[in-house]
Amino acid sequence: MIRFVFPLDGDCLNSRDGKLNGNKLCVTVKVEAPEKNDVYICNKKAVYDTEYFTADVEISGYRNTLTAEDKTSGECAKIAVFKLNDVEGKYRVSSDDNILFLQDLTKNKDVYKSIFENPYLAVYKKAHDLYGAKVHLNLFYEFIPTDDFKEHTEYFNLTMMTDKFKDEFRANSDWLKLAFHAKSEYPDMPYKNTTSEEITEDCTNVCREIIRFAGKECINDTTTIHWGEVNREGVRALRSLGFKSLTGYLTFNADGTPLVAYYLDKEQVKHADTRDFWYDKDEDMMFARIDLVTNLGTYDWVMSQIKEIVAHPNRGGFVSTMIHEQYFHKDYKGYLPDFENRVLDVCKYLYDNGYKGCHIADAVAEKHLCDNKSFE
Repeated sequence: MIRFVFPLDGDCLNSRDGKLNGNKLCVTVKVEAPEKNDVYICNKKAVYDTEYFTADVEISGYRNTLTAEDKTSGECAKIAVFKLNDVEGKYRVSSDDNILFLQDLTKNKDVYKSIFENPYLAVYKKAHDLYGAKVHLNLFYEFIPTDDFKEHTEYFNLTMMTDKFKDEFRANSDWLKLAFHAKSEYPDMPYKNTTSEEITEDCTNVCREIIRFAGKECINDTTTIHWGEVNREGVRALRSLGFKSLTGYLTFNADGTPLVAYYLDKEQVKHADTRDFWYDKDEDMMFARIDLVTNLGTYDWVMSQIKEIVAHPNRGGFVSTMIHEQYFHKDYKGYLPDFENRVLDVCKYLYDNGYKGCHIADAVAEKHLCDNKSFE
C-alpha cells in the first residue's frame, strides 16, 4: 500500500534530480499511499499533493537509505539510493571487440618504439591529449579469421601478444584501461545462457593475459560483455571475479524486448533507460548506460545525438560513448573512413561543453576507508 515513486531503489542521483547545497543533495521524494493516511518520509511528515506524498530530503553519503512510513497502517518501505561524487560533467570513451591492434603491435614489435605508433591506438591518444578523454578497451581472447575481413587472415590470441610494451601500457594506465569482453566475435550472444564456469574461464584467460602484457594497473573493474546479454549466473560470476559495474544500451529493440541489457526485465530497463547509472542490490552490480554508439548511423546523426544527450535532464550528467574496433580497419566489410572523426569530434564537443574524461570505475567505486581524505 506504500511505495516509492521517486527515487526508486538503486537510483544514482545527481544535481539534475534536485538541488545541491554544498556536499548535500536536496531531493523531493515522492511516495504513493492512501490519501487520508499519516505518512512520514525519512522521519519528516510528508505532504499530499493531489497524487503523491512528498518531502524534501537531503542526502550526502555515497549510499543512503530512504524510509517511508505509513503511521496509519503501520506499513514501512525502504530503498537504497546513491549519490555518486564527482561524476557530473564527465565522459568516457569505450570500444568493444578489440584484438586486432594487439596483433599489429605483436607483428611490429621490432619496428614500433611506442604503442601509439599503432594507428588505431593513435586515435585514442589524440582524444586524450586534445580533449582529456579516458579510454576503455574491451578485449576478445582470440581472433578467428572470417569473411568479415579481406586482409586479416591470420589467427591470433592474447597468449601471442608481446610483452615488450608492458611498461608503456602501465605508464598510460591512468587514462587507458583494458578489460574482458568475450572469448571471440562469434557466436553472437555467447553468454546469454552461460554457466558460471564458462564465463569465469573466458574472463580469467583474458585478464591473466592483460596483466602479463600490460600490467595489473590497466585492468578495469568495469566492462561491457559481448552483446550485453548475460544471465544472472554469469553476472554473479563476474561480480565474484571483481567486476563492480557493467555497461549496456539499457534500452529496447523495436519489438519491445530489452536491448543490450543483461538479465534486466522490462520494468528495470524502462527505468534504467532514463538514468546514467542504476544499481541492482540483489546482485550487487552497478549498471551504466552507454549513451551513444558512434559507429551507428551517419556522422551527422552521431553529432546530433551527442547534442541531445548532453541536454537530456537525466542522462546528460555523465556521458558514455562506445565504438567497435573493426570499423577502423579498411578491409572490414563495414569500414568507416571517418572513424577517427567520429571519435575525436564527439570528444571535442563534450570537451567544449565543459566535460572532463572519467572512468566509470572511478565514478562509482566506494572508496577504501584508508583512502578517506576527511581523515587527513
